[in-house]
Amino acid sequence: MKSTTALLGYFSPLSTKPTQKSELKISSNGPKYCIAEIMRVICADIDPNGPGQEFEKVDWFEQKKIKVKNKHINAGSFALINPAPNLKNQKIITIKLHIFPTMTKGTKQVILHWNQLSLGIDPNQKLYLIIGEECILEEVKTEIKEWKSITIILDVQNNLVKLISQVKSPFTEVKEKNSIKKTVKKLNLPNHSNPLLLAAQLEKYGHELQTTLHYNGKIVSPMIIDNKSQILSHWDFSLKMKTEKIIDVGQLGCNGKLINLPMRASTDHNWNGSCHSWLQDKSQYGAIHFHEDDITDCNWSTDLTVEVPEDAKSGYYIARLTSEGVQSDIPFFIGVNEKMVKADILFIAPIATYMAYANTHIKFDSHNTENLFEAPVTLSEDELYLNENRALGLSHYDTHADGSGVVYSSAKRPILNMRPGLYTFNYVNDTHIIKWLENRSIQYEVATDEQLHNQGIRLLSNYKVIITASHPEYYSTQMWDAIFAFQNSGGRHMYLGGNGFYWRIAYSDLHCGIIENRRGASGVRTWEGEPGEHHLSFNGELGGLWRANGRAPQMLVGNGFCATYFLKSTHFK
Repeated sequence: MKSTTALLGYFSPLSTKPTQKSELKISSNGPKYCIAEIMRVICADIDPNGPGQEFEKVDWFEQKKIKVKNKHINAGSFALINPAPNLKNQKIITIKLHIFPTMTKGTKQVILHWNQLSLGIDPNQKLYLIIGEECILEEVKTEIKEWKSITIILDVQNNLVKLISQVKSPFTEVKEKNSIKKTVKKLNLPNHSNPLLLAAQLEKYGHELQTTLHYNGKIVSPMIIDNKSQILSHWDFSLKMKTEKIIDVGQLGCNGKLINLPMRASTDHNWNGSCHSWLQDKSQYGAIHFHEDDITDCNWSTDLTVEVPEDAKSGYYIARLTSEGVQSDIPFFIGVNEKMVKADILFIAPIATYMAYANTHIKFDSHNTENLFEAPVTLSEDELYLNENRALGLSHYDTHADGSGVVYSSAKRPILNMRPGLYTFNYVNDTHIIKWLENRSIQYEVATDEQLHNQGIRLLSNYKVIITASHPEYYSTQMWDAIFAFQNSGGRHMYLGGNGFYWRIAYSDLHCGIIENRRGASGVRTWEGEPGEHHLSFNGELGGLWRANGRAPQMLVGNGFCATYFLKSTHFK
């Protein structure tokens, strides 16, 4: 049996169009070379009882031999400020911030790292401050899911370091301050030529960025104040919520960026339940929730650029990578060229749903898996690999290491359950429809969710019939509106599945290839969002079920999901 995980890869972008291109990024777990060829997927089901696997080699791509190597994944979210604030000539500096830890660990978790300065939580859950070779350690434990205000005072004139902390909450009485001070031999302030990191420790900076000791939890409003009480830097996380930018509103204006997209639109230490959307009162949403297992871009180098010709047929595609004892299929999609419409039927590939389930660990992490599937669990090589290599990221059905729900899912990573193979739900099942159309010689074209989201009714109005697949579960407002408008204008819609149009998601105009989903307080779900955090950071809309937003699936397609039953598939009237 050939290995499916000795070669891994992903296309960026995942969905392209004729006359455009996509870049293939490959990492090797052994082979030094591989052969790459492009195939159109007609059916991806390897089950001998199914309709049968079928692929079509394209005539517009010549087989290529590629040199490959192993590539690093720097998982974990953090904030990077580079250049950092210039503190030259300052005599006394105060650093302030609020934290809300969400996980205990047997290792350090770094909250702030800047050259020789490091603030974090040690393995015994105690707050520590390292400056050069000196260390200050609090005696009391820092509790998880409890807000704490932290003040660091660096007095260069007197070589004095002070660490002050205090529990903060709008709902409980403020506890007594913890205060420790220490005189050191020689106190040097951090150098502005070194990057300042929040929520991780910098290991390597340059062509390849590497971090470690990631912090799990929220951070709010870091600021640096001089001895005249002037705010040199203040990173206000409530600003530019839809972006990866963090804005310094202080005098120095040292803006930063977020890596691996930690969760924004997160409640602050002063959130009191008076509002439930960051659009209502941004002052209560100045927190960012960081996780050690966030990943939105592997940032691998490109090994092959695939240029799609003008006459390429739209559809499901793979790059098949082969080496001795290895066969690994890397998926991508070619959407229809809307300027050259050649059919009356449009099949919509539900890539938002594929991304929502991307690299799901539910078979390993859920205590209820066999009840859910109503059968003994079977595991493929891909699933075993995913369980052992969590750096490939999580799905919307998973929870982070700290127990919080996963709200962002990205296509810029290998997705092992979105390709031909043993995992039939949902990608493989949907190709049954493609094979049925091919076998019947029915002329059709394929568009992706991303195309539908971006073009809306303009895309659909080119067709008499649209087909949605076996499980179009995750829909943005733009996608839902387009389907609704198409139907109301006389268009025909073949809905060939169940549990469609269930969760409301958002695409981002600024984060290419990423979707956001916030579980509400209803629906069949594996986790539930925290109070005050149900609105999407990408656009401010209320997440959760479409039904809870006044648009039940029955309103669109006549039927809606109410329960799960996996043993048998059948028709309905």
